[in-house]
Amino acid sequence: MKKSLIALLVASMPAAAFADVTIYGAIKAGVENVDNGATKQTNIDDLGSRIGFKGSEDLGNGLKAIWQVETGFNIDGTTGTGSHSGTFANRNSFLGLQSSLGTLRFGNVSNYLDSDMGVVDTWSYSSNALGLGVFTRDGDRLKNSVRYDLPAIVPGLTASLQYGVKEAKGAANVDRETSIVGLGYENSGFFGKYAYIHQSKAVSNVTTAYKLNDTANDKHQLEVGYNANNLFVGFGYKQGKGGADVAGSDWFSYVKTGMSIPAGQVVDANGKVKTREYALTAGYTFGAITPKFTYAHGDKVEVGGVKVDNTQYDQYVLGADYALSKRTTVGAQYGQIAVKGTGNHDLKAFGLNMVHNF
Repeated sequence: MKKSLIALLVASMPAAAFADVTIYGAIKAGVENVDNGATKQTNIDDLGSRIGFKGSEDLGNGLKAIWQVETGFNIDGTTGTGSHSGTFANRNSFLGLQSSLGTLRFGNVSNYLDSDMGVVDTWSYSSNALGLGVFTRDGDRLKNSVRYDLPAIVPGLTASLQYGVKEAKGAANVDRETSIVGLGYENSGFFGKYAYIHQSKAVSNVTTAYKLNDTANDKHQLEVGYNANNLFVGFGYKQGKGGADVAGSDWFSYVKTGMSIPAGQVVDANGKVKTREYALTAGYTFGAITPKFTYAHGDKVEVGGVKVDNTQYDQYVLGADYALSKRTTVGAQYGQIAVKGTGNHDLKAFGLNMVHNF
């Protein structure tokens, strides 16, 4: 009876109510065996599943109203956090306007690194050992933000500006006002993309090993490569300077245990932290199979101009994807993050995954 009532209600609604509305998403799941040097564990993990709804309305004179609501969730029966929490609109969600003058969006909007970059990370994974989660950590959604994308005056050229406010100014938390500039160009398979992020000083009573609160962050990321004729080669470089959080929580947690100060040198615990990282990914498609390889490296972290021993990392990932169809892929990979220093252990993992896009 209930199903009949719902069907009758849907049938009675005007067709315009469903015009220009698209449902999309991806279901990603896998099995991962993770060895952190102290314990080994096999996990059934969600690898970034999501569902989204988007649409538009023609307002006339070349102007459109656009909207999108996207939610990330876990299909493995666990309670996720952040973009995997299942909280409605926890991923790229916005309301905006689009015309020949460009696109303007307000909300929880993907930054340029999330929407246009991160192409060097071609993997599906949960453990950071199986993909470039450390290197691509700045690709995310920016809450309470406005983003403007310039119109494509030159074919292949993209450019965007984004600003995220800190609504509770003066409050004791680690939130920062954020400004982002993104630029990109693609032609005949060749691509180049660049993003600059500036984050204002934070206000916090959180105590960390190195200065976090009273310094601004400046980050740069560059990706160049070739993606055509079944071949993908991508190179990424990034650097950051500011508080300890420019290294990201994962990298910093990996290296802080084994840190050692160079003999005869004094490190200013309130000095600015500087990081440099590199990543290279290559893959080639033979029919339905795409074998691929990634190598990434993080230089020694500098604190107050001093390179701190046992803070660099080296990572490699080797694997292959097999396309069952245009929308469904299975894959396997082995990866390792090696971090030097007393108390640190290599993070190793082997994973099998399946991804279905809709």
